[in-house]
Amino acid sequence: MAAIGSAIRAGLPGTIAGAVSFALRVPLLRDCLLRGLFRSLDRAYAATTEDRALLLNDRWWASTLVPFIERLVAERPAAAKAVVRFIATWVMDMYRREERRKVGKANPVTIVIEPTDRCNLKCPGCYAKSGRDGSDMSFEHLHRVVEEAIGMGVTLITVSGGEPFLREHQDQTISRLARKFPDRGFLVYTNGTLIDEDIARSIGETGNVFPAISVEGFETQTDARRGSGTYSKTRRAREILARHGVMTGFSATVTRENADGICSDEFIEQRIAEGDLFGWFFLLQPIGRSPRPDLMVTSEQRAKLRETIYRWRDQRKPILLGDFWNDGPLVDGCIAGGRHYLHIYANGDISPCVFSPVAGGNIIDIIEGRSEYKSLDEFVQKNPVFRAFREEQSRISDRRRPCLLMDHPDAFRRIYQRGGCRPAKNMPGGYLDGHIAHHLDETAESWKRMAERLRPLMPGEFLQQDGSGKVSEADVAKMSVAG
Repeated sequence: MAAIGSAIRAGLPGTIAGAVSFALRVPLLRDCLLRGLFRSLDRAYAATTEDRALLLNDRWWASTLVPFIERLVAERPAAAKAVVRFIATWVMDMYRREERRKVGKANPVTIVIEPTDRCNLKCPGCYAKSGRDGSDMSFEHLHRVVEEAIGMGVTLITVSGGEPFLREHQDQTISRLARKFPDRGFLVYTNGTLIDEDIARSIGETGNVFPAISVEGFETQTDARRGSGTYSKTRRAREILARHGVMTGFSATVTRENADGICSDEFIEQRIAEGDLFGWFFLLQPIGRSPRPDLMVTSEQRAKLRETIYRWRDQRKPILLGDFWNDGPLVDGCIAGGRHYLHIYANGDISPCVFSPVAGGNIIDIIEGRSEYKSLDEFVQKNPVFRAFREEQSRISDRRRPCLLMDHPDAFRRIYQRGGCRPAKNMPGGYLDGHIAHHLDETAESWKRMAERLRPLMPGEFLQQDGSGKVSEADVAKMSVAG
C-alpha cells in the first residue's frame, strides 16, 4: 500500500498498474493488498473526521464494501485494478482536503460535469430537460475543469447530461479524459442505449470509466418511461461492457409509482444477476420537462427505501449502493454548494447541485477571463450563492433531513432571494412560488414528522439519538453493522 502511494505521488502510473495487476492475480498478495488498502482508508477516516457519530457511520459503510470488492476482483479484474488505484488516490486526497478544511476552504470530493445536454431520448419528466438539441462543452474546457477540480481535492469525476455517450461517439471525450487522468474515477450516468462494441472496448482499455445505466425498476417500468425496447438495449449494453471488463452499475429514479418494486429483493437480485456492481438511488425531483410533483415519493416510501438499502448493506449484498438523500448520516448532511460537490452544465453554468435549477456563474467565462473570479476554486470559495448554500447547511442538525431543496425548501428560497442566482434551463414555472413550491412544502413537512419517528440504523445514529456519546466498540458490534 505504501509502495502504491509512493508511486502515485511520483507520477508513475505504469508502476502502479503493474504492481496492482500482479498483486490481484496472486491470492496471498491480493489479500495483503486489500487489507492494507482498507487499513489506510480507516486511518484516513480517523485522522480527518472529528465527529464520532460520523466516523462510526463511515467505518460501518467501509465494512460493507468488502463483498463488493471481492466480487469486483472475481468478475472484472481490469476494473478492480482501476478501483484499487482510485481508492489509494481517494485516501491521499482525504488528507489534502483536510488541509484545505483547516484553512476554511470548501472541499469537494466530486464534481458533476455535462459534456453535452443533448440526448437521443426524450423521457417525460426528465430533470435535465434534455432533448435532441442543446449545448456541448468543448473537450478543452472539460479538460480544464477536471484539472482545476483535481487541484481542489476532487477524486471522483461524475459525468452526466444529456446523454454523455453522444460525445464518446462524436470525439471520444469520455475515454480521452479517463486516459489523461488514470488515477481518478469517471462515473458516467447514461441511458445505455448508445453503448456498442467500440465504446465498450475503448472505456474497457482505460479501466477507470464506470457507467451507471438508468433503470426505472423492472423492464415494464423502464420501457413505459423511456420507450419500448429500451430495457433490452440496456441489458445488451451490460453484456457488451462485461465482455470488455468494464464495471457497470445502475441509476434508479424512485417515484410514487415504482417505489415498492424498487424496494423489493427481486429488484436488487435482478440488478446483481445482470452484472451491476454498484447502484445509486435518486428521488424524483419536480424540475425539468413537464414535472409532476404528484409523483414524488411519500414519506412512508422514502422511509422504506432507507430501511431497504440499509438491510441490503447489512446483509452484505455484493454490490455498492448509494442513496442520495437517505445517506445524509454518512456525509454529514447536504453535500452541495461546493461543500462536497458541485455541478456544471454543458453551457458552462455552475450550479450548487444537479437538482437545484439555478446557476451562480459560468466556468467558460472564468476560463476565458470574463469573470471576476480567476478560477473554479475561487468561485466556489467566494461566490455568494455557494456561500449561502454552505451557511444554510450549517444550520441543519438532523442528517436524516439534509436536503435544502426537498427537506428545507424555505432555505433554498432564502438563498435565491439573496441575489446572485439566476434560473437554469430546467427550472419550471411554480418552483419558487407556485404549485410546485406548495407541494415541496407539504412534502418537507411530512418528512419532518416521519424523520422524528425513524429508528436509528447506522451506528452513529444510535449515538446521536442517545446524545451521551457513550458508544463502545462492543456496542457497535452488537448493532450487527460493524462487520
